[in-house]
Amino acid sequence: MKLALISHTYPTIYNPKSGKFVQDQFELLSELDEFETDLFVPTPYSIIGTERHKKNQSPFLSPSTTKNRFTYLSFPRKKFPGIVSNSLSRKAAHVLSQTDYDIVHVHWLYPDGMMIPALKKMGFKIALTIHGSDWYQSYSVKQMRSLIQEVLLHTDKILFSGPKISDDVINAFPEVEEKSTIIYNMVDPEVYRPVSEVEKEENRSILNWESPKKHALTIANLRPEKGIDRLISSIYENEDLRDVIFHIIGNTENSSHSKEIENSISSNPFGNIELHKPVPPHELLNYYGASDFYILPSRREGFNVSILEATACGIPIVCSDVSGAKQVIELGTGLLSKNQAELTDAIIKMSQTFSNYSPEMLHHSVTSKFGKIPFRDRITRIYNAMM
Repeated sequence: MKLALISHTYPTIYNPKSGKFVQDQFELLSELDEFETDLFVPTPYSIIGTERHKKNQSPFLSPSTTKNRFTYLSFPRKKFPGIVSNSLSRKAAHVLSQTDYDIVHVHWLYPDGMMIPALKKMGFKIALTIHGSDWYQSYSVKQMRSLIQEVLLHTDKILFSGPKISDDVINAFPEVEEKSTIIYNMVDPEVYRPVSEVEKEENRSILNWESPKKHALTIANLRPEKGIDRLISSIYENEDLRDVIFHIIGNTENSSHSKEIENSISSNPFGNIELHKPVPPHELLNYYGASDFYILPSRREGFNVSILEATACGIPIVCSDVSGAKQVIELGTGLLSKNQAELTDAIIKMSQTFSNYSPEMLHHSVTSKFGKIPFRDRITRIYNAMM
């Protein structure tokens, strides 16, 4: 079966965590004999010498695999979506017309999904994965709703990364329910695994973390939906947590929200919050291996991959009640919180009880349901049913 996988996000040197789940899917499909998979990465035009150009043209982290970038016209804050749609459609049609693909699998409703009506007219069978932020940010723009409806109606199979996003889309467009399904992200059990106590100490030495201290990890950019401000509110001047070091890995942004978080971190009297720049996945393993527990404070998610990676590495989690989190917590992997007060209480409780969780049990529980083999079986069934 000949597949085209399309996503504007893919891990690069500049942004090593961007679209990690797309990389996981592409590399898994590339390993399977029954699929011949090409990856395409739509990239906005940018001016040479700008930071945007540096970001857009950054080399991919896995240069040995075949990837095709094609450029299109884009505007900030989802302005002129019709122009973006036309530009993407023309470029994608030109690139994909050179090969007779059995299925074109598009990740992200926006911007990538805007090309779907044009590709459907070319005769391609189309699968679309909607992850969460692409829906909520796009549907909130009223002038985009007719475009979204056209995209969904031209899609043969709609995949959602979690139940909450599935419910919200189907509530808005009930006519797509019959062609919709949920497919959770996956984690590689051979890469993400528990470490021994000796390895844990080695990781802390590599990262220059104080060994006697307790260490909590969060991976998220400083955007409102990621809830880092909620995490800071739970930690700030909290006597019960002053002996825990909280590590946040993520990009800062040129926004008032991001700057307020940075100011809160620097003014925290306990000095127990550390902000780290993003690192490649292989280096991220050191952070998982050095941590005692993981925190996901998000206000909104599709299905967060980091909670799978953390639990597969044998560390328990504290999660806000966002899409997909409950399905992971139900495996006995940690604590779920529904509001700010519960988040604070859960963090305090986890800081006192994390050692009660068995790393091997955490690894087995999450990889049995969300590992490579279950994902491979689900995606193969979906593709075969589309043919």
